[in-house]
Amino acid sequence: MSADEFEGLPGAAVSLLKGGVGKSTIALNIADRLAARGHETVLIDLDKDGHMTTQLGYDDAYDRDINLGDALINGEDPEDLLIETDFGVHLLPSSNDLENVETRLKDERFADVKLRRNVVDPLIQNGYDYVIIDAAGGRGKLSDNALIAVQRVIVPLIPRAGSINGLNKMIERQISPIRQNIGLDILAVTPNIIRETMGQHNEHRTLVENLNREFGAFVPEYARIDPEIFDTLDDSDQTVESIPKPGIRERTAISRAFKQGMPVSEFDEDCDQIPNFDHLADLVEEHSHA
Repeated sequence: MSADEFEGLPGAAVSLLKGGVGKSTIALNIADRLAARGHETVLIDLDKDGHMTTQLGYDDAYDRDINLGDALINGEDPEDLLIETDFGVHLLPSSNDLENVETRLKDERFADVKLRRNVVDPLIQNGYDYVIIDAAGGRGKLSDNALIAVQRVIVPLIPRAGSINGLNKMIERQISPIRQNIGLDILAVTPNIIRETMGQHNEHRTLVENLNREFGAFVPEYARIDPEIFDTLDDSDQTVESIPKPGIRERTAISRAFKQGMPVSEFDEDCDQIPNFDHLADLVEEHSHA
């Protein structure tokens, strides 16, 4: 594989090498915002547990005989597997066989580009505008396939111990090698499920502050804070008129929407976090056609 052989396909993967950070929710809502603009958008659930697929109510698709693995390895037409959701996104569901697919990929030639060549590229060639991938949690062939397929990644982090360390490990072990060999853009590293303001020291502030200080170039606008603001907040002799509330905020509407199998815009069109998902969709659009 060489960088000259590849150009990024329209879309992005939402990925982190661990679960429980809201990857599926962010991927779903980015796909929704792209579809709302009139784009034919495919959402691929590449996570082996099928959390997205089953949460959206497609348990039967998760268990069906012809599945994502057949398209990925055997070259079955991925378009035949698509499900048209009620909110306009085309879902390519996960499969209960993906654990076996992960194992089979280890013996396949050109294993890391199977998703790109057999699934994503054919879908784009058939007229779909964007592909958003809910990447597999944990390092493996499926996770690498997700990043290589579109060559753009959005990384969500939540406020817990080790988040920044996990990001650094992902960059070192996965992102940097792919970037050097093929090419990969980090579209955003976004704080997710943020509850607290930045006025007190806690895990929420620590995450946002460290991201802005260490990874400022990748922090989206809705989470960006000048590091001097943090110094001002800690200075008892200075006051800040409005304490920042950055990041994708924890909202009941977002979690309830996902539990009911829909993006937040379908559940509560006035949710104040929808503009943040729109911003991530903007990044996908801008970088896909740069």
